[in-house]
Amino acid sequence: MANKKVVKLSKQRNKKTAKKILKLLVIPIVILAVLSAMFLSARLMGKVAVSNITDSLREVKTVFTKGEGYPHSLDALTFRKATAIGSKPLVIYDDSSVVLSSSASRIFSNQLTSGDSKVITKNGRALIYSNTSNKVTLQSRSEVLGTVEEGGSIVTVDLSKNGCIATSHTTTEKQSILNVYNSRFKKQFQWECSQEYISSIGLSKNGKNVVIAEVGTENAEIFTNLIIFSTKSKDPIAELHYGGTFFLKVIYTDSNKIIAVGDNKTVVLDKKGNVVEETVYSEDSIISVDSDDSGNTVICYKEFGGSKTAIVRYSKNGKKTFSVVTDGVPDCVAAYGGKTAVVSGNEISVYSSKGEESEKIETSYPVTDAFWCFGTLYTVENGHLYRY
Repeated sequence: MANKKVVKLSKQRNKKTAKKILKLLVIPIVILAVLSAMFLSARLMGKVAVSNITDSLREVKTVFTKGEGYPHSLDALTFRKATAIGSKPLVIYDDSSVVLSSSASRIFSNQLTSGDSKVITKNGRALIYSNTSNKVTLQSRSEVLGTVEEGGSIVTVDLSKNGCIATSHTTTEKQSILNVYNSRFKKQFQWECSQEYISSIGLSKNGKNVVIAEVGTENAEIFTNLIIFSTKSKDPIAELHYGGTFFLKVIYTDSNKIIAVGDNKTVVLDKKGNVVEETVYSEDSIISVDSDDSGNTVICYKEFGGSKTAIVRYSKNGKKTFSVVTDGVPDCVAAYGGKTAVVSGNEISVYSSKGEESEKIETSYPVTDAFWCFGTLYTVENGHLYRY
C-alpha cells in the first residue's frame, strides 16, 4: 500500500511539474508564433503589416482595462471628427487624436497643434493634417509613425495601403505642389502647378501611381484636369480635360480604377485614363461621398428638384452596382465593403451591394455622422459616440 501511495504522489508531482513546464512553454510558443507571423507579413506586405501586428500586441492590455462603454461621451467644445483606424474608433479633437478600445477605454492619444485638424485613414493608419499648417502626421493605433513638413500650407493629402503619403501644398511662387513620399518618408515624386490648384489626390494601393484633380478657370469657366502619373516618371500617363466640371474627390481603388466625383458628373477611369463609366447629374447637386479602404464608393446627389435623392454605389472594380432613389435628403452616407449606410435624422437604412435594404436602424438621437469600423456601425449623436 505504501509503495502504491508513493507512486500516486509521484504521479501527481509529475503532473504539476508538467503543467508548470507547459505554462512556461506557452509564452515562448506565442512569441514565436507572433514573430513568425510578423516575418511572413513583412515578406508579403511589408512594414505596414508588421506595424499592424505591433498595434495588436500593444492593444492586448486593453482587454483587461474596461472603459465606460458605448455610448461614449465626446467633448462637444473640441470635437471635430470620428472615424475608424483599422479595427478601432479614432476621435479627433482640436488638441488631440484619441484611439478607443471596444469598451471605449483610451488605447492611445497624440497631441495636436492645429485646431482645425482633418484626417484620412487607411489600413490601420491615420494621416492628420490642417489647412492652416505645413505639417502632416502619420500615426497607427498605438504610436506616431512620423511627420512630413512642407514649404507651405497643406491643401489636401492621401494615404496608400502600404503607408505611402501624398500631399499638396501652396507656396508664394506656385499654386500647388504635389509631393509623394514612400513608407520611410522619403520623397519619391514631385509635380508643380503654377496656375491651377490640386483639389484632390488619389494614391494607388502600392503608392506607385497617383492621380490628381487639377482645378483652374478659363474664359470665366471652371475646369478640371484629371492627371495620372507613375511616380517613376515626370511625364503623365494620361491627362483628361473637363470643362465646366469641378472634381471634388478622386479615389484610386485597389483594382486600379479611378473614381472621380465632380459637382455635375462622376467618372470612372482605368489606370491608363480610359473612361469606364460616367454618371451625369445636375450642377451642384452632390450631397455626400464616402469610400472604404478598398475604394468601394457611394455618392448621393439631388434629383427631381431636390425632393428626392439618388444613391449610387461603385465597387472597387469601377462597376456601378446599384442606383436607388429615396425621398428627402440624407444627412450622410457610410461605405464599407458590400454595405452602405444611409442616414436620415434618427433613421439609418443599410443597403446591400445590390441596393437591397437589408436593415433598418432607429437611433436614440438624430445622427450627425456615421462610419463603419470592421463591419460595426458607429454614429455621432447628441455629443456621444454610439455603436450599433
